[in-house]
Amino acid sequence: MPMSHLPGKSKIERRDREERRVPTISHLYLSSAFLVLVVFLAVVIWPLRKGRAAPDLSAYPWLYLRDGEPLAADEKVVELIAVGDVMLGRGVADKPRPEPCPEPCRRAVEGSQPFAAVTPWLRAADLTLGNLECVIAEEGVPRPGPYRLRALPSAVADLCDAGFDVLGLANNHALDFGPAGLAETVSRLQEAGMAIVGVGPNAEAAVQPLIRQVGGVRLAFLAFNAVPDPEDVHESDGWTRSGWDRERATAAIAAARAQADAVIVSVHWGYEYELRADPAQRDAAQAMLDAGADLVIGHHPHVVQGFELDLRGFRQTSEVSRGRFVAYSLGNFVFDQQQGETRQGLALRTFFDEQGLRAVQALPVWAGPHPRLMTPDEATSLLARVQPHRSEHDELTSRRLGFTCDSQTCHLVNVSQAPRTGAFRTGAMDLTGDGVTEQVRLEEQQVIIYRDGIETWRGLPEWRVVDLALGDPNDDGRSELVLALWKPDAAGVPRDSTEPSSRAQAEGLVEVSHPFIIGYREGAYRILWGGSAVADPIREVELGDVDGDGAQELIVLEERGDGCAVTVWRWHGWGFSLMWRSPPGRYRDLALTAGDAGHPPIISVALES
Repeated sequence: MPMSHLPGKSKIERRDREERRVPTISHLYLSSAFLVLVVFLAVVIWPLRKGRAAPDLSAYPWLYLRDGEPLAADEKVVELIAVGDVMLGRGVADKPRPEPCPEPCRRAVEGSQPFAAVTPWLRAADLTLGNLECVIAEEGVPRPGPYRLRALPSAVADLCDAGFDVLGLANNHALDFGPAGLAETVSRLQEAGMAIVGVGPNAEAAVQPLIRQVGGVRLAFLAFNAVPDPEDVHESDGWTRSGWDRERATAAIAAARAQADAVIVSVHWGYEYELRADPAQRDAAQAMLDAGADLVIGHHPHVVQGFELDLRGFRQTSEVSRGRFVAYSLGNFVFDQQQGETRQGLALRTFFDEQGLRAVQALPVWAGPHPRLMTPDEATSLLARVQPHRSEHDELTSRRLGFTCDSQTCHLVNVSQAPRTGAFRTGAMDLTGDGVTEQVRLEEQQVIIYRDGIETWRGLPEWRVVDLALGDPNDDGRSELVLALWKPDAAGVPRDSTEPSSRAQAEGLVEVSHPFIIGYREGAYRILWGGSAVADPIREVELGDVDGDGAQELIVLEERGDGCAVTVWRWHGWGFSLMWRSPPGRYRDLALTAGDAGHPPIISVALES
């Protein structure tokens, strides 16, 4: 039997084993001082270790409740907590705790145990899942490369004591010390009673699901790695991780679907430090949902990315709707990165029953060598960034419209009801044509381009950029940016519904809406095309080959009277010509979603109620 299928000891079994080790007072002669110590352990410490003294988490937001119904106290559900990247090597042991750290947690993290401040709620769940992004081995020979991560065997006790039950190992660091290092990691974890998923003694075993049954509910776990390692070589045998192959992964998910009430998929994907999921992540997520996944949990970017809720359901009956949830990246949990957004992480507290996913709750954390829960006030900006800007009611009831296009026009079609935000925040593309990817960010309505973490260009201070898209808008075979911006123009068309910039207000200028194309030419970023002021202000833009002709079209959400219209434009050599305009409506959150295999992407907008 492959090691990935060894049953391991559940958290409940481990707790029972711990209980049996507790001596009874009737069997021991105790001094009064020792008796006080035992009472303290029994009343305070031991319940904490057994998960009965979890903190009150009611102040944290619910991201999904089936049919909008809160959980009842007597509901028969299984609680699963999932966290992001866990790395117990390198600088975790000797780095200081993150600040700010209020007094209640300061005492808890002063020891060397990295999970001290989060153990109560990790252990309170029926199952706890994490992405272990390091090898655990006494020694070994690292593969070539700059970042090879190894933790000492003592890390196993840290993980076990914290309450981890299942660890996903399908990531780009699983083979940092070769197949032997991975095999030792698996052996040590399983000897401690923890289960592993996403690796195996051969490629076939690595894609097999881990099945856990708790209280009559069967959960299937799978894990895949979509981040390549330059040192990877094809080996016919030896311990390996489960790599991402769309056909193989969806087949594995479908097979797991037949064996369980719910399927949880852990996937290592995306680009590091990117705050927004890329199209490849979204496409893969939709494929996994279509195959039968209930919960998709992403990691690798080391920052928190957004989420999607798909209410179409793998199956629906008249009694139960089946929602599925994608968290594109939970960010870091335990790691030695403490810069910017890498200090922010997100844990998911999820609940399952025999009908599938019942509820999802967000638990924002300060990540680092000693993670801790954020207070609700501390979490405000993070939660505002990762979720669409709408109320919980709108999240569950808003409807999306889809349009598919040919060479002449576009037609209304059904589209995924997963909520999406149309706002650009961050993206990556090779803008200079030298094979090195630049990062593009929209920060406080200013466009900034970074290369290797260093700012190389930003837009003019008088530009107020409301949205942008990356691609090839002018069909010249090079990557560029198309901006939807407002800028002062005393002779232009008056501003409609957005607020003017502070400079425009101060100088009494009128702002107007323009489309611009920015590209890299002759060693510098330049305005390649600056469109005239438009009569219908631009709210959102996207780029994509929506008609399948091999050239990207510019898709615009423009203001029209009291509402908006979706328009599609073609580049004609010196500007854009209108191809199609939708009837006006109360639209927002313009996005492109993957079409069926071999078909162009679908234009998608949310229809406000």
